[in-house]
Amino acid sequence: MSSNDAKNSLKISPNENKDSISDPPRSPDPSHIMDGQYAVLMETSEKECESWYYFIRVDGNLPALRHLQNQLEQVEWCIMDDLSTFDLDLEHLVTAKTAKQMTKLELNSYSFHRKFDGKLQKIHLGFKKKDDDERKMERTFDLLGYGQIEDYIDDEDLDPEDLTDASSEDDSDSDSDSDSSEDKKEFKKNKRRDPGIPPVLLNSSRPRWTRSKGLRKRV
Repeated sequence: MSSNDAKNSLKISPNENKDSISDPPRSPDPSHIMDGQYAVLMETSEKECESWYYFIRVDGNLPALRHLQNQLEQVEWCIMDDLSTFDLDLEHLVTAKTAKQMTKLELNSYSFHRKFDGKLQKIHLGFKKKDDDERKMERTFDLLGYGQIEDYIDDEDLDPEDLTDASSEDDSDSDSDSDSSEDKKEFKKNKRRDPGIPPVLLNSSRPRWTRSKGLRKRV
């Protein structure tokens, strides 16, 4: 092949999407990456009295993680009604194995810890100079509250047993008390996996939350 033929073979047609060439379609199945290090974003919910860990892969995401941390450090966090607090630790990282093991713990009643292996988008919390700490907390909660970090990163490491069928609850009325307890556990687990706006946000007495959430669309 001549040098001219080689050059022509590398040319991109005007109708071709360059992004599709450089970035091949990703599989919807989890990658289950088990190497590398993970940073921990912690959300603590005042309403649920729980803390949830979101393990985010550092490789390829460090600039976005630092950008998020710089914003979170601008807030003097405190416990407030119906709000979550957030903290991101980039100094003490954990292994992929530790992150995976943490997602299996059944200690919380509302949500499990979660591991993400994908690409983190740069998150802009929208702080303004006039914002006090409460308003900054509200802005952060609007975007990240109740696990909405999933809007900004893909490839959550889920196993088949992590996904439950909520319809199984409809057949549990005649079961024993022990079976009922298992159904409740499955419902709580399924509740975390379902896409969409958490009802606690839509039913909030804070009008700004309802308005902002009503305009958001999940992909």
